[in-house]
Amino acid sequence: MESKVIQYITDHKMISSGDRVGVAVSGGEDSMALLTLLHNLSQQTNFTVFAVHVNHKIRKNANSDARFVKKYCDENGIEFVKYTVDAPEYSSANKIGLEVAARELRYQCFEKATAKYKLNKFALAHHLNDQAETVLMHLFRGCSLEGASGMMPTRGIYIRPFLETKKSDIIAYNYRNSIPHVEDETNDDNMYHRNYIRNIIMPEITREWRGAAENLASFGKIALRDNKFITDQCDMNGIVRDGNVVRIPLNRFYMPDAIVTRIIYHGLSLLGLRIDVEIKHINAIMALSADGLNGEKVSLPHNAYAVKEYEYISLVRSETRPEFKEYSFRVGKTLVEGFGTISVTKTISYKLAIQRGLCVVDADKLPRKAKWRFRLDGDMFEKIGGGTKKLNSYLTDKKVPARLRPTTPVLALDHEVYVVGGVAISEKVKTDRDTVDAYVLEFIRQ
Repeated sequence: MESKVIQYITDHKMISSGDRVGVAVSGGEDSMALLTLLHNLSQQTNFTVFAVHVNHKIRKNANSDARFVKKYCDENGIEFVKYTVDAPEYSSANKIGLEVAARELRYQCFEKATAKYKLNKFALAHHLNDQAETVLMHLFRGCSLEGASGMMPTRGIYIRPFLETKKSDIIAYNYRNSIPHVEDETNDDNMYHRNYIRNIIMPEITREWRGAAENLASFGKIALRDNKFITDQCDMNGIVRDGNVVRIPLNRFYMPDAIVTRIIYHGLSLLGLRIDVEIKHINAIMALSADGLNGEKVSLPHNAYAVKEYEYISLVRSETRPEFKEYSFRVGKTLVEGFGTISVTKTISYKLAIQRGLCVVDADKLPRKAKWRFRLDGDMFEKIGGGTKKLNSYLTDKKVPARLRPTTPVLALDHEVYVVGGVAISEKVKTDRDTVDAYVLEFIRQ
């Protein structure tokens, strides 16, 4: 198993020499196997491993589990980090399920660890059987071909080295290497959707079809491949965001359904509204385009909605945001509506500007197509020194007032942010000893 996982890591370029890799470690079989394998590999490949444990305050044995993981890390010379959150309270306060609450809080902790310890990779112990369960759960909920793709091997800084490894192989690996683990008693609670699929549905399926888990995971890979091909054929020109609205011309809905659904998903993506959208929502939008009256609406997750407006279907976020516009990056002054003025100077004498605390970026590292705009959901930012974060989380860390965040300009290409106006620049465009030309940026808020 070890050689197979190492090959999978290599094939997907998950880890390189010099990386600082966080590992989510609950203390269970899967995460302990992953921690041990990566720790052993780190001594050969020269990267650093950090075990990150999150106590969700859900289980009675949570404190002892944390002590167990710490003891193992101490004995094996592995860095250990622990966070404690209150998932039941968060669930109640935000009126969301306990599973969702735990996941949100867990990833918040991962982001904190990433920032504090300057991690540039974060390993999760999802394996092939988890992938099969995910595909099945998405199908049961009602999903598109994209949802049927399941989990990705890599997503931003997150990596899944076990994604093509069977649970039985992990158990055997732990046995052969005498790797200890703790049992999570909530794994037997079939109130949780994933546990119900794992404990009730999958055993029944595999009694009839022994290779069901492998076949479901394989189907996910096929769905990912085919979805990418179909999406690449779609013409998204004319589907444009204007502030908190994306308008799709009604004539686009006369195209084949395979194209229409992807156009709708693209529009939702522009608004950062893909999470929790199911096929029932897509079908409702398509029905609205065909039979809806002018002004008729369809509700979407997260207080969003679709509305038929004359020759368009408009996708709308129900929140107040500044009008969305993009401005080309250029030398000179640019007036950004809702903010103020951005002044750009190109120079080879940039060190004095750095000393003055001005924003300075390497002219050769900045993509030519980068543009000024306000932040969007999904924006990511790589801090100086490494560590990628969601832009909103980074602005929170920098204590930028919430009232100013919607009108703070960013210089970005797609969802990669290179400059946060008046706040910081990305690691990817910072000057170094090889820098010749640089841009000096000054921001004046009106």
